[in-house]
Amino acid sequence: MKVYKLFFILIFLLQFISCTEENLTSTNPFILLKSGDEFSRTGDYIPIGGQIKFGLSAVGDGAAITNLSIQRITDDNVITELDKGMYIKNGGLDTTVVFMKGAAEKEVWKFSIMNDHRDTASVSATIYKGDGSAYGNIDYFPAITIGYQNNNSLPFYVDLHTGNAYDNSSISGNEASIDLVAYYYLNSGKSSPTLSCPAYETARFYHPEISDWPSQNSILYDYETTDYDLISEDEFDAAQNDSLLVSAYIPTSASGTCKFCFSGKIIPFKTENGKYGLLKVIQADEFDSGSIKIDVKIQK
Repeated sequence: MKVYKLFFILIFLLQFISCTEENLTSTNPFILLKSGDEFSRTGDYIPIGGQIKFGLSAVGDGAAITNLSIQRITDDNVITELDKGMYIKNGGLDTTVVFMKGAAEKEVWKFSIMNDHRDTASVSATIYKGDGSAYGNIDYFPAITIGYQNNNSLPFYVDLHTGNAYDNSSISGNEASIDLVAYYYLNSGKSSPTLSCPAYETARFYHPEISDWPSQNSILYDYETTDYDLISEDEFDAAQNDSLLVSAYIPTSASGTCKFCFSGKIIPFKTENGKYGLLKVIQADEFDSGSIKIDVKIQK
């Protein structure tokens, strides 16, 4: 009997010590929305298709920030626009995010961080739909051709904002403008022409020189629209403003890589600086020394 009593006492003490340690290490992370004329503010009226721009500052209270989540909440839906893992140990988070106003009369934007103690903090802003629409102009860059990882004759890296492509002899000084790279591999035995970005780990595996770049941009591709052919080639060809570019992109099915990019695929994307766009795959080789040719439409 005494053995059982001693056992339960030990369990109680261990639980008490564990709880005490958790209390001693509890933190109070903090996040705020920046003010200033360049940023959207709660109560703003923005027409459909208009730009919404938020500046975020956050600290982990001595702990590393490990996640940033952004939700767009309407009467009908909760859309996670971003759910990004990170590890910011020093200096805190300081970033700007850009979105486009949807069709809802009211959108509540919720921004949340979590630190490595799993403590969280949130801030929100309410944006209302203004009159009219504010869809904008686009740039069109046809027939951009880049090589896969073992191609020895073509450029590898694309600045989607200008349509310029670079190889290893011309990339120096332009690394910060690169949004897109391509590679070819077998995905579980299936042929996969693949689009990616400098910040994506697998892209750096196939193009290891990217690891030495001073800046490595991210991009998000909407793989659901791509896989299920939700946008047709005719719709892509007819796009004259950014309304289709914005509405086609589904943030809940976005990734830094897009697999199975065969000829005829239409791929919505969003760049790191918040520009929406569409890619049309004109031709995609299915061997690692081959190439891929794309048309690009992107917001100005």
